[in-house]
Amino acid sequence: MNAPRQGLFASLLIVSFAFHTFLLVLATTHQLNENRASQGQLMTSQLVTDSISEMEPANTVSLALLADRYATNPSVASIRILNSAKQVLATGGQTKTREGEVFVRDALLNEKKVGTVEITLIQPSIGEILRTQWLAILVSFIIHGLLWLAYRGIARPSRTEYLARINNESRLKHEIQSLTQALEQEKHNAAVAIAQAQQNAQNKPKKEHKPVVIDSSSLALNIQYYDPKQLLDTVNKTVSGPYFNLCQLFLNKATELCIQHYKLNSSDICTVHKFDDHGAMISISADTPNGLQCLTMISAVFQLLSDVLYKRYREERRFVLQTRSAISSAVEAMQLSSVQAAERLVQQLSAKESAVQVPNHLLKEISDHFQLVSLPNPTNVLTRHAFMINGMDADAAELAQSFRTEILKSKQSKAS
Repeated sequence: MNAPRQGLFASLLIVSFAFHTFLLVLATTHQLNENRASQGQLMTSQLVTDSISEMEPANTVSLALLADRYATNPSVASIRILNSAKQVLATGGQTKTREGEVFVRDALLNEKKVGTVEITLIQPSIGEILRTQWLAILVSFIIHGLLWLAYRGIARPSRTEYLARINNESRLKHEIQSLTQALEQEKHNAAVAIAQAQQNAQNKPKKEHKPVVIDSSSLALNIQYYDPKQLLDTVNKTVSGPYFNLCQLFLNKATELCIQHYKLNSSDICTVHKFDDHGAMISISADTPNGLQCLTMISAVFQLLSDVLYKRYREERRFVLQTRSAISSAVEAMQLSSVQAAERLVQQLSAKESAVQVPNHLLKEISDHFQLVSLPNPTNVLTRHAFMINGMDADAAELAQSFRTEILKSKQSKAS
């Protein structure tokens, strides 16, 4: 049974020891600077007093002896005695090349400057200071080591506390497992209810339509309107009907051109439902060669057409909405078919955004032509493995633009 957070406490002790050593060096440096200033001023004053009588006239021999005598002090790096013309009369010191603090004092005789005395005192380095303070540093290290040992002995939990903590962790783990199982069961019940509701809806009689069977290994493209203000609920059928038909026409044309380009059969694309208040849905088998590329290009072309339609209708003050699209495969972890997954994924997007959620081996088909970025703020398995289509390379963009232009030209020719 180890003491809690030993690593954190050890880190704090290391920081404390380093900070203590830094303060010790800083205090020693400050004290040495003060001592050196006092010593330099005193030595220059004494040397001026002793040598002033030998400067006028200059007695270089006596001055040299004086300099050598003062240079015996281990703190002195070098000494220079100069006359009033700045000419060197005598020098001294064993470490003349050593850097240090220079103290200068003029020699005045009868208020006349007869010379100058310069004394350079050695300024110790950090290494020298550490060598002089090794005992204090060692004591600090021992104290911090004793604190570490004391913490391990004092903070170590007793056997009763250790067993209580183990029991508490076991209880929390059991509660988390129970909550997880309940959540999974709730998701399963919700998925079963949705499946039953869809089955009941499909079993209802429809006009001239048979229920569409979606393969579990299919890919679905869902295009929905981005309608945060719920404008669709405010328009009547006479306005929304023609608008839905125009969107469906654009989708059919984009699908036809993409099928021809990727050399697929028209039967490979299955229309799950046409454009209505909830958008449109088409599907293709995941085993179809270039199937994902075809769906992705259909989505891109339709988004370009939708953008043109939105700008034009906004200028004419007509009802129009921006669109968003998502391509998805089945998500077994959430018990979602490709259709259900695409409907959920598209609801995470904003206007003019597109996303894709397919297995990794299928992503390689489009990653060379489309720029994929991870979906921000994922909340479940579906969004965690989804990617937003953030752009296209030059070839894909040129292809999409050409399809858009061709569809718009054909629409204009029919209108004329």
